[in-house]
Amino acid sequence: MLMPQQISPLLAFVFKVFLLLPLCYWGWYALAELATAVVVYWAEPLLQCLYPGLINTIEQTGYRVEVVANVTVAVQNVPSGMVAELPIPVNPLIYSYGLPLALALILASPLDFTRTTRNIIISTLVFLLIQIWGVCFESLKVLFLQTPVELLGNISIASWQLDMIALGYQLGTLILPARIHRSIKTRPIFKV
Repeated sequence: MLMPQQISPLLAFVFKVFLLLPLCYWGWYALAELATAVVVYWAEPLLQCLYPGLINTIEQTGYRVEVVANVTVAVQNVPSGMVAELPIPVNPLIYSYGLPLALALILASPLDFTRTTRNIIISTLVFLLIQIWGVCFESLKVLFLQTPVELLGNISIASWQLDMIALGYQLGTLILPARIHRSIKTRPIFKV
């Protein structure tokens, strides 16, 4: 008589992650508008504090964001009583694409309810901070690295500041969203 073999805990964990991943991506996208509202709430005063005369507002449309900057153009190109504005489109979801994977890993881990809930809250807060970081640095990148200098008026920044903007943008786009889920400790123990 053949005895059924027991599935290894590691294989069961991987299977759970793959089952939970589509659900986590759906939830991430379904709640994107709410998360973007939180990001706009914190990123707007931060950008306005850094560059008070340059950043006018941040407008949200669904889960997309437009950072509106006041720019300088020749007087003959702007009708009287109007201000030239440069809208910078930003997609905050770019900076949190690792959140669904982190949530799937946490939910598939053999943790008690309290630790699972705590890890979900921490992950969500960390990814909101990464989104704020990304929106700020992407808008600064477009303003100072891609916009012609003539449009920025008398605002000038040093070359090392341009390098820091580029570094911050690269961190927020490439490194933080992809690697942060590895630093959130779920500590599952597997015996293979």
